[in-house]
Amino acid sequence: MLEHCECGQRYDLDFRLVDYKKHVSIDNVPVLVCPGCEHEEVLHWLKRDLTALLLSLPLDGEPYGLDYTEFNELAHIVYTVFTCSPVDTKDALRAEIKESCKARINALLDLYRCAGDVGDQVWMAEIETRLAQLTEKVCVEGRQLRFSPA
Repeated sequence: MLEHCECGQRYDLDFRLVDYKKHVSIDNVPVLVCPGCEHEEVLHWLKRDLTALLLSLPLDGEPYGLDYTEFNELAHIVYTVFTCSPVDTKDALRAEIKESCKARINALLDLYRCAGDVGDQVWMAEIETRLAQLTEKVCVEGRQLRFSPA
């Protein structure tokens, strides 16, 4: 993850409300915020998934809201650790996020095995999507990185 903004300040992690086309409000989107120049950007690990979600949202009818942590495994883990953990250092926070990711991957793999045992292809595909959110490679500044506890 990028730790410093182009202005030289260290990024802070925050969770923001994103308004999409004045019709959908998405709460708890993890973003990096620069306290110096106030530059904000969505975590690199989540950009592709957030874009796919935005493109899939219906834009007819009344405006509505949703919580991003209900749509993305990594966002849910980061939000839960960030808001509920007693740890107070960056390294401890990272370690707790990694442990939470490992536990969630193991739980999803157990569910995947169950879905396979009953032959539920739709359930298996949903679990595959959730696993990909925790293990997917992303490109940051020309380097391929993986957010994965493994």
